[in-house]
Amino acid sequence: MLMRLSRTGAPWLLLIVLLMSGCSSPKNHPKDHLTEDSPTNPCPGAAFEVGLWVQAEGANRTLDSPETIRALVQRARATGVTDIYAQVYRSGRSWFTTSLADDAPAQRFGQEPLALLLDLASQGQDHGCPIRIHGWINAYALASNENAPIIQELGEEAVLRDQYGHSLLDYPASGAPAWAKGFGLGTRGIFLDPGNPDVRQRIIDLAAHLVRNYPRLAGVHLDYIRYPYALPISPGSRFPPRLDFGYNEASVSRFEQASGRVAPRADAQATSDDAAAWDDWRRAQVTAAVRGVYETTKEIRQDVVVSAAVLPWAERAYLSAFQDWRGWLEDGFLDRAVVMNYTEDERLAAQISRSVLAAKGVKDGNEATGEVVIGLGAYKFTDQPAGLWRQWGDAQEAGADGVALFSYDQMVGNDAMWAFPGR
Repeated sequence: MLMRLSRTGAPWLLLIVLLMSGCSSPKNHPKDHLTEDSPTNPCPGAAFEVGLWVQAEGANRTLDSPETIRALVQRARATGVTDIYAQVYRSGRSWFTTSLADDAPAQRFGQEPLALLLDLASQGQDHGCPIRIHGWINAYALASNENAPIIQELGEEAVLRDQYGHSLLDYPASGAPAWAKGFGLGTRGIFLDPGNPDVRQRIIDLAAHLVRNYPRLAGVHLDYIRYPYALPISPGSRFPPRLDFGYNEASVSRFEQASGRVAPRADAQATSDDAAAWDDWRRAQVTAAVRGVYETTKEIRQDVVVSAAVLPWAERAYLSAFQDWRGWLEDGFLDRAVVMNYTEDERLAAQISRSVLAAKGVKDGNEATGEVVIGLGAYKFTDQPAGLWRQWGDAQEAGADGVALFSYDQMVGNDAMWAFPGR
């Protein structure tokens, strides 16, 4: 391996590399070329992941300039970060070149942000430990971008409708519709319909594009891979009153033809069994997208890591957001669940960590299965990081495969946030 050559051979090695690579630049080549000095694993003995979510459009706008990307990698490497979840697809926009999205952000400084991040993070040996980069995709959420290319291409029926027939495009900015008094969206904004096969295929195609064109990318990270839920939360469509989503005409028709049952729209005469079947069907739509991403990307590159940011309350995720992430791990088409355990309540955080990891242990037995990483809300501890480090320790004690911090934006410029506990 090139990495094992001594420092005395470095000048000759540099000459050989330059002759082999020519004078090409990332700007002229859309593909990120795999090199021998970009190992799969960061450092010997770095079994416990230290992950970092990096937002594309947060306060720091990290992916908008070479300087901020370099600062990210320098800080991450110096503090022992092993994995970066870089937000490269958000609201229909991409920070890599593709025809599948609005890729204007990809050339803001004359070079793809993702390509530069991979170049810097993959450097090893003299530059420190390589860092694994995961392409973070906001799957179904479009924030407030009603002009996203996917809506322009597939039409407004790609956007979710509630049981009253109202599109999320018609919802007020508050997320609290006048026609459903007392209810509001748990996450405000536009969500796409998981029951739409074309929407599902777009997510799969985006993931495949990343894995195919960026060989040094360690994985694909799915976020908002669920239906939206309303507050107060209803455990499925069998329990009125409620506000829930997925009632697009085409999706309802597909469900009713496949099941022979009635979707529980606001004006429908549906039974409890109809509602249960409808909830199962919606859950299956999200699961099909995850399975599709997993199977398609593994065909391209077997070593790619497919991960998902998931709700910390597994039952609520299953019943209200139709996100069966425990089932994805158990069935073997999710490599890593990153549980969004964001709370200042240390007792609650510890209970959630123990709960999700205990369930994993019972199912796993002695078989090798997917990993569980505990995501911690660093943004809640900017003035008191000691509480964050205690939650980190509780996650380790519970048997987590790692921790991930949300997010880098709130940690920039705060040295106390980088005094990670010993591993």
